[in-house]
Amino acid sequence: MKSKRATISISKLARYASDPESVFEKVNESAVKYGNRAHASIGKGPSLVLFIIAAIVILIAARKAGLL
Repeated sequence: MKSKRATISISKLARYASDPESVFEKVNESAVKYGNRAHASIGKGPSLVLFIIAAIVILIAARKAGLL
């Protein structure tokens, strides 16, 4: 994941001084968006099909090597 540098520009400070609630709302929206992406990626992993295929390949290799 790419990371952004955390710099505060004068325009951001001016926006915060004029309306601090909007800044917090924007930060909350970004946090929710990041949280949704992170939560969605937790469920992504190797599927059961890949494990079954790997097990079959290992069993075939073991039989050909005379281990089973």
